Amino acid sequence: MKKVLRWVVFVPVGAILVLFLVANRNPVALSLDPFSTVTPAVATPALPLWLWLMFSLLIGFFLGGAGMWMSGRELRIRAKADRIELKTLKKAAADAKPAANPAPLAPPSPIEGPDGE
Repeated sequence: MKKVLRWVVFVPVGAILVLFLVANRNPVALSLDPFSTVTPAVATPALPLWLWLMFSLLIGFFLGGAGMWMSGRELRIRAKADRIELKTLKKAAADAKPAANPAPLAPPSPIEGPDGE
């Protein structure tokens, strides 16, 4: 079921993405100057639009991954503390095991019956 859903969703999305990238091959200079459209103060070199789009997707992908990694910091710290505590407890349990098993006791003496047997 999942494989069929992947094919039904990802193949059309991939085809549309490829068509969109092929259709936007003209060079575009991105400008960060809202006041001057003729000679912008801050502009990028003219590159194909698909390259700018893929570059922005990659930046978003890596920023999202970095954000997720940073948000898991507290969990990683707690997991490390738990690992250290578990290691300490295992060592203490291994050290305490020989002391917990004393030497075997002598077998109990037989119980005598009421008539002395």
